[in-house]
Amino acid sequence: MRAVILAAGEGMRLRPLTTYMPKVMLPVGNKPILEFIIKALMENDIRDITLVVGYHQDKIKQYFGSGSEFGARIDYAVQKKQLGTAHALYHARIDDEFLLFYGDNLVTSECVKELLKSEVNTILGSYSDRPWKYGVIEKKSNKLVKIKEKLRESEEAIVFTGMGHFDGKIFELIEERMREGIYDLPDILNEMEIKIKVISGWRDAIYPWDLLELNSYALKDTTRKLAGKIEDSTIIGDVEIGENTKIGAGSYIRGKVKIGKNCEIGPNSVILGDTSIGDGVRIGAMSYIENSIIMSNTNIGINALIKDSVIGRDVDIAPKFVALSGKIKRIVDDEVIEVTGGAVIGDGASLGPVVIVYPGVLIGSNSNIGALKLIDKDVANGERVI
Repeated sequence: MRAVILAAGEGMRLRPLTTYMPKVMLPVGNKPILEFIIKALMENDIRDITLVVGYHQDKIKQYFGSGSEFGARIDYAVQKKQLGTAHALYHARIDDEFLLFYGDNLVTSECVKELLKSEVNTILGSYSDRPWKYGVIEKKSNKLVKIKEKLRESEEAIVFTGMGHFDGKIFELIEERMREGIYDLPDILNEMEIKIKVISGWRDAIYPWDLLELNSYALKDTTRKLAGKIEDSTIIGDVEIGENTKIGAGSYIRGKVKIGKNCEIGPNSVILGDTSIGDGVRIGAMSYIENSIIMSNTNIGINALIKDSVIGRDVDIAPKFVALSGKIKRIVDDEVIEVTGGAVIGDGASLGPVVIVYPGVLIGSNSNIGALKLIDKDVANGERVI
């Protein structure tokens, strides 16, 4: 059995984190989202994988290569223009049976197992409390009636997860409909006889703060493993510390925490779960970090306070930074959404000393914020706040 994983999209609603990185490569638990799908496939002995790539495809190819390091055999199909999910799938056309996945979702080994047990032309659905962001499944006796887009009147509904079991015949229908300008997979499925299975164990990040939920889930399997050099500190729970990482004296680390390789955590720092810190990160003394994602090669000065935040790669943060966390309402995609969380900072941003960022504020990639600033509005990519 072959798996086809759609990994060509950008993930616009996750900007600025996807400015230089496709959504499938955003790290949770210090691994790209896509890697969790591949791991789930390996656990079910599915080793032949086609990745449909497009946006920043080089990042995916550099990381996964031929798949040999992951026990897989990976080949690539390129969707040069992202027109839709059916259009993406068509680039991987094969004659045999295959399993389909959206590469930007977190799935479990059990999800793959359910697909393997299913008949051809079966899709997996899952309950969601934000059904208007997905294709909502209307079914009768476990058969698809219709996938409806953006159904807002329901608080919870069964949505299409992007997972399915098909054979080569689906490509004939996709080819016909693309001639008519139809490029999305739900439109194709609505013309087929499709069976439905409802599962759990599927998660998706719509907005940047949703990555924190995925991160918590990814950290569930973290086991205690302490490498590197740890000075006299208190470490409680399932904490993983990578090779060549230094933990300064007097630090307190507790809960599901994963710290990568070649990091330096300054003395008297507090790091609480659920937090993942990538490789090559420097955190200054007396800093407090809780329930956050800090990506690789980021520098954070002394006395930082960071909670419920997502910080990208190669970010430079001067001393006494504060990322406030709370519940706010934002307008995203012309909709009012409620956000609970802290700051989101894009790759390569630079923040001067004593900067305070309000809850739910987005700071763009390569932006530059001067000293002694209170940031209560979004900062665009490359913008300077002096």
